[in-house]
Amino acid sequence: MTTIYAESWEASNRLAGLGLEESLLIQSVQAGFSAWASCTENHPPSSPGYYAWAETVRTLREQLAPLGWSRLNEANLPLVVNQDGTIAISVSTGNENTGRTDGNPCTNSAKGPRTAGVIQVNQLQELLFPEMALPSREVLDTAGRTTWILLMHRDIHSEEIRCELSRPIGMTEDGHVDGWAERIILKPTQFDRYEVTKSVGGGGEGPTTPEIIVQINKHA
Repeated sequence: MTTIYAESWEASNRLAGLGLEESLLIQSVQAGFSAWASCTENHPPSSPGYYAWAETVRTLREQLAPLGWSRLNEANLPLVVNQDGTIAISVSTGNENTGRTDGNPCTNSAKGPRTAGVIQVNQLQELLFPEMALPSREVLDTAGRTTWILLMHRDIHSEEIRCELSRPIGMTEDGHVDGWAERIILKPTQFDRYEVTKSVGGGGEGPTTPEIIVQINKHA
């Protein structure tokens, strides 16, 4: 069973337990969207998707650095890791179910062996300690750190960016992540599809996030 934190207070409390703030995650996704939207038809076709992913990773690392988090690159999988080394976050684009409670999200792109490895560690933690929302230091010394994925999806039709921070425990045979122990649903951000599509040539999707997916600030 997947535990879903959909209400604002639920999401905030769960994120606080991980040493995170919702606004920092959302700002990182918005930075990636800005990079995607800034591409034109003169960019190579693969640019929008890559720039969106890369800028989200960069911004997430910079946002979390003052909180003691640090960057880590493992076998072409870029992560940001908390000070204790108990929690890691990667970034990926997700399908249309991302950020929704009425469906199960899946990563758009197939992932490689490094992602498969961290999912196996998450699975082990889930099997050994199913009641624990946040494994203890002793547990993690045995089973390894917990890895989360910051999933993001651009919905042109509803004119919103949806995102969530989720803990993966399942993967399809072709490498798409589709099983989750926990999903923390973040607030969506609205955008104007006409302003975006006229600047991004051909829809601007390009390839999805590799294994190695602007700044628009949300005003009250």
